[in-house]
Amino acid sequence: MSTETFELDIDRELVHYDGEWLGVEDLSSRIKQKVAAGDFRVARLSLALQRLEEALESVKTVELRVTPELFEAFARIADAEQQPVSTTLRRALVHYLASEDATRRLYKARQTSARHG
Repeated sequence: MSTETFELDIDRELVHYDGEWLGVEDLSSRIKQKVAAGDFRVARLSLALQRLEEALESVKTVELRVTPELFEAFARIADAEQQPVSTTLRRALVHYLASEDATRRLYKARQTSARHG
């Protein structure tokens, strides 16, 4: 099994493949074109498609309530980076998970789970 990873844009349902952002239809079409042309080197395209489909099938939706001021701050960042607000919020969550505070909380939660499970 390949350990190659691809950058995913969950909001737009795209995968970054060889410098381009491609969706499920794009990837499927490229695979078909290559096979029709007799080029059966489609393993990376197939893997990119598989990773995108797996990610989209496993995505969890979270409802988040924030103050208008907090939303506006994230909206300004998202606008400047030409991304959806949800992408900016997801990056903030990932950043928090990398913090010492989150690390301590996760460690404590695992200890509690181990004692009760």
